[in-house]
Amino acid sequence: MSVNFTINLRDNNLERAIKKIKTKMSKLGITKSLREKMHYEKPSDKKVRVRKANIINSKKNKRMREKDL
Repeated sequence: MSVNFTINLRDNNLERAIKKIKTKMSKLGITKSLREKMHYEKPSDKKVRVRKANIINSKKNKRMREKDL
């Protein structure tokens, strides 16, 4: 995955630029993918993690649908 983006430095405010970089990276999902790739994850463990995430998301979506009614 190749992502290019630029951050303009205004008034030599480096802290603000770093904050913008972090927010852009988190929105693009770069930090999450880097954390996942740091260590090897067995395919069976990955399946379990994905299943748990799907269950959580489906329960959340169900609550949202019931809330809208």
